[in-house]
Amino acid sequence: MEWMIDRNRREATLAVGGTWLAFITALCLALPQPLNLIYVLIGAIGGLILIVIGFGAVSRYRSISAHPFSQRFKLAALALLSGALLGAVLLSVLSFLVQIEPALRARFAGRLAEPLWRPWALAFESSILEEVTFRLFAMSLLVWLAARLLRRPQAPFVVGLVGSSLLFGLAHLPAWAAASHAGTLLFALVILLNGLGGLLFGWVYWRWGLPYAILSHFAGDVVVQGLGPRLLA
Repeated sequence: MEWMIDRNRREATLAVGGTWLAFITALCLALPQPLNLIYVLIGAIGGLILIVIGFGAVSRYRSISAHPFSQRFKLAALALLSGALLGAVLLSVLSFLVQIEPALRARFAGRLAEPLWRPWALAFESSILEEVTFRLFAMSLLVWLAARLLRRPQAPFVVGLVGSSLLFGLAHLPAWAAASHAGTLLFALVILLNGLGGLLFGWVYWRWGLPYAILSHFAGDVVVQGLGPRLLA
């Protein structure tokens, strides 16, 4: 796998294979049940393309050395903590916003009847699928494109971070639009709040690696999805 210039063949195979397996697992949870094998196959092929392009692009502009186990544990704990803190901050902001935007409260109220395990499942599937799509693929590709066009050393990272965060926010608009009669204010808030999450996850991804971005995203989703309906509805 010569397109990954920062890893040897074995490391590249493990990185791509492990990420793809996680992607397929999350995909199977996210798709409507019972599973349609055609959708699974299409999603799996699409995911593999995203993963291969993402790893190939990022390997040229960011090299992460192997961490000892103790440091991996520390980074994992910091990633979880950063995501949980972000979730708490978002809940604090949302507690004020629901007072002025009824559609926001309605969105959370509609999830009160869900079982307790549901937020954990949502966090698992969304953290993997979205981090592969928006950080590994989109951010890495944007950095690669920006590096070919811009001369300033830090400019590609900024373009990739901000661009992928904006795409991340925009991607959440359809779900909100389908669930409520949302106006311009709510759309702006969805982009802003999700964009803030994208900035954190993008920074963690670039500095520490994809697994830690997934952990941070997972923790943030658990806090917002698990506590949001009970605190904001």
